[in-house]
Amino acid sequence: TYGPTAILDQSYAGASYGVLHKSDQIEGLLGRFLGMFGCRTNSWSVPSYQGNTFASRMSYGTIQDGNEDDAFMHSKLIIMWGWNPAYTFHGGNTFYYMRKAKQRGCKFVVIDPQYTDSASAYDAWWIPIRPNTDAAMMAGMAHYIFANNLQDQEFIDKFVQGMDEGTMPDWAKGQENFKDYIMGVSDGIPKTPEWAADICGVSAEDIVKLADMYATTKPAALKASWSPGRNAYGEQYARMANALQAMTGNVGKLGGCAEGVGKGWHAEGVAYPYDQFANVWFAAIKSDRWAHCVLNYPNVKREEIGIWPRGDATDGTIPNIRGIFWQGSDWFNQLTNINKEIEAIDKLNSYGEGESLLVCMDSTITPTGIWADYLLPIATHFERHDVALPWYKGHYYIHRPKVINPMGESKTDFQVFTELAYRLGFGPGYNPKANRDYFNNPDAVDEAYLIDWWGKVQHHQGVEWTWEEFKKRGVYKFVFDEPHVAFKEQIEQGKPFQTASGKIEIFSGQLAQITDWTKTSYGYYIPAIPKWIEPWESLNHPLTEKFPFHMISPHPRWRTHSIFNNIPWLRETFSQEVTMNASDAAKLDIGMGDIVEIWNDRGKVVVPVYV
Repeated sequence: TYGPTAILDQSYAGASYGVLHKSDQIEGLLGRFLGMFGCRTNSWSVPSYQGNTFASRMSYGTIQDGNEDDAFMHSKLIIMWGWNPAYTFHGGNTFYYMRKAKQRGCKFVVIDPQYTDSASAYDAWWIPIRPNTDAAMMAGMAHYIFANNLQDQEFIDKFVQGMDEGTMPDWAKGQENFKDYIMGVSDGIPKTPEWAADICGVSAEDIVKLADMYATTKPAALKASWSPGRNAYGEQYARMANALQAMTGNVGKLGGCAEGVGKGWHAEGVAYPYDQFANVWFAAIKSDRWAHCVLNYPNVKREEIGIWPRGDATDGTIPNIRGIFWQGSDWFNQLTNINKEIEAIDKLNSYGEGESLLVCMDSTITPTGIWADYLLPIATHFERHDVALPWYKGHYYIHRPKVINPMGESKTDFQVFTELAYRLGFGPGYNPKANRDYFNNPDAVDEAYLIDWWGKVQHHQGVEWTWEEFKKRGVYKFVFDEPHVAFKEQIEQGKPFQTASGKIEIFSGQLAQITDWTKTSYGYYIPAIPKWIEPWESLNHPLTEKFPFHMISPHPRWRTHSIFNNIPWLRETFSQEVTMNASDAAKLDIGMGDIVEIWNDRGKVVVPVYV
């Protein structure tokens, strides 16, 4: 009734992430199902790290910019920018390798509004910073490095585009380069440490000290974590970090760091059919703009919702969203402005019976599931056969045998989509190894898919174990002769970077040549070089007269987002609290354990205080 864009795919890597039962925006089970059905608006962008993803693609041409964590052992300086690996890490041994670095004499620096357990564990120099001003502080560091000629000019000349006038491409001669911006040549404003200090709240002396440490300590790892990029113009922070990493020659070096996104070793990630239907979409919008689209349809501009360009007549079509599929994702916990999302759901429900469809597939009743018309219980990892993949870091596969049969009415994701496909007339195409009995007994079919997948692992990655041996042993870990270092081949062997120029693009040729920003997925102008852009909300904003505090939401120690919140003893041990600076608490006469209400125009929470 409402066309091929009416159903919004909001799958992501939540409860379902393995080679056979996968929730994913691009290669997931839901995307292929809706593609074969012929109705799908995709959700692009990952709220966790979209700023870093954008930056890595512009700077390096890929998001595989990460070293394996054992490379940290070889660093002499580690700058944890917005990173608290005591609570959040990509691989199981992150803290171990960083402890080894500490034992070898590595110095640690933490830039974070909060003093973290990581800062304590490594006896780090803690530099508190105003939230969302990271790019300004980095620009101040770059100015000091340039002004004192501490940049690795040989590295820049060989591997970098647009760092200075001499590395600009011929077609862009005369356009603004990074050094001219930093030194104030192009805009009359030198980005000095003093200039940065007024913005970010870090003293000019500390900015100078850190810049000097980073430029003169080799090798040094500036780990630009995801959290500072979850802000207005977060991509500028991430690209500014890329510029610092490149100007000091710490890219592609053991003990250095180009992260970023942090994705390293590439796994063989898909066991189910991956064909021409795998990522069919008829519209794609930025994942956190769906509520705006629903609430304002049809009076919506493409740039407001991040419409992904298409090369056909449907380009720019605003989707009339009437249904949402949540598979293994909890957007009502993960996205911003939840009250606006609830308002959008209320609008969909107001259309009346049969005029909207909200489906949630998960193993628990999540905050998102509460709003669903249909809640489909999905088997947990213990109730299905699969193989676990590394999450960005690590180089291994973990066999996950089926321990018990699914409880109650639970089924696996693959069972649910296969059954729906049969009822809609394309069952054999969706699951070619199965028949209609798959809904009742998936074991033999799942085994067949996993055996075929293991064959790809053997062929593509040189694994000699048989499938039966892998099942018996449970874990296959790849052994490298040396730590995996992103872009080592580019630096040591002259292999081109995956950018158009074949170099690290601090001046992005792609961004520089865009003439109509409304027809890009970004929607609005993004400078070709990293810049400090004043965000529309920060402690430097006039809104502070009404709302004098900046609330950030770091990961808790006892949960993974909302996961584990339903465990009673964890909730008794660790309550959800707000951490407040002691001086702020004193001004408000607030003490440890007091119950407070925190609010702004978007909503409110009532929580105890930890001073």
